[in-house]
Amino acid sequence: MDALRRASAPIFYFLGTLTILSIVLVQRDMFVRPLSLFLNVVDLPLLLAAMLYGGSTLVSSLGRGKTSMPLALTVFIPLILAFGFFAWLNFAMPFAEVL
Repeated sequence: MDALRRASAPIFYFLGTLTILSIVLVQRDMFVRPLSLFLNVVDLPLLLAAMLYGGSTLVSSLGRGKTSMPLALTVFIPLILAFGFFAWLNFAMPFAEVL
């Protein structure tokens, strides 16, 4: 779990920082068209990175240094189901139109 946490942390922080900067720039009417496209695309990778980072951190902290398969399954199965629901929601019901 430690390797997964180390691998997903920089991706999560990088995508999160880019998302926040893009939102600020769109709110100031700068680069609206390309950043709107970026914001429509980056939501699922950011969500996946956040779930991997959060889930692996939770398993590492609750496992106290040992990796327990039942604990990992208990944490990651709801995260996989939630990600599947949000992916379905993203593709089945597009709320935002690309400009």
